[in-house]
Amino acid sequence: MTRSILYILLYAALNVSGAALIKWKLKETSLETLEEWVKLVLNITFISAFLLIILSALAFFKALSLNSFSITIPIATGLNFSLTIVVGYFLFQDKLNMLSFVGFLLIISGIIVLSLNNSANA
Repeated sequence: MTRSILYILLYAALNVSGAALIKWKLKETSLETLEEWVKLVLNITFISAFLLIILSALAFFKALSLNSFSITIPIATGLNFSLTIVVGYFLFQDKLNMLSFVGFLLIISGIIVLSLNNSANA
């Protein structure tokens, strides 16, 4: 399980990093012309972001190969979701109100309960 968790951590870090880089590049352009689209798609940061996302998928597949599908996916989803919120809040100044925080806790609680139930039945 430890190796699986390491691959899940790698998956989440690479996935969120790639998505953050894409968002960062998209903030710089309006994408209203074909020229802007071509410049974006050929931009080294944008290409690097997609490579990070592809590498994250490979790490996720490796985690799936090491552990149960019904345990790996909830843990990976919860970790990816949590890291996305943290990066959004600190890097992009996304606003979180009390209702957002409660929703976040409910989602994470549900993932934990599903994982506990699946590991008890494994």
